[in-house]
Amino acid sequence: MADTKKRYDRRYLAAVDAAAAVFADKGFHGAATADIAEKLEIKQGSLYYYFKSKEAALEAVCLEGIRHQVSYLESLYEANLPLQQTIRQLLDYILNSLKERANYMLVFDNERQSIPIENRGKIRQQSHIYHKLLEKLFSRAQQQGELKAHLDVYVSVRAFTGLITSISSWYHREQEIDLSDVARQFSDIFLDGSLANRR
Repeated sequence: MADTKKRYDRRYLAAVDAAAAVFADKGFHGAATADIAEKLEIKQGSLYYYFKSKEAALEAVCLEGIRHQVSYLESLYEANLPLQQTIRQLLDYILNSLKERANYMLVFDNERQSIPIENRGKIRQQSHIYHKLLEKLFSRAQQQGELKAHLDVYVSVRAFTGLITSISSWYHREQEIDLSDVARQFSDIFLDGSLANRR
């Protein structure tokens, strides 16, 4: 029974990977379930075993993408590192994801609004967890004197996530840019305006 579940899990993740590749390439509205099935080299009817609809496939891709980021952010929060180190590590992770999990990042940023409103609950929940973790990180840093006391944590988090979201809108057109340089520059842009007593 356990082996059967493992096989299904592997096949399911392969199906999600295929859906991510198709949606990233064609966009949600330009893609069809037949394209996902072709990518998987299975019959279109067999895709129903993994996704009940094209919308369900998109939801699965977006969930898989954000869960990875939430999981990494949770590990950073538990590590209780200085904010400067946390921000740099988080940006390194996110920017590396643009290369290693590019399809997921593109689909989440560009296509998630195509998920029917009534089916967005799980993604909203993960997004809420992500933002709350960042708020906890920033609040802790502020209490420890790392973050300027006058900064509003809620606004600071939104400024940071806005900075992150902007990357995927241009990076895939300019891939000759070194991601480690981008991570370093983005860290400096954000931290130079936020950290207390920064020289």
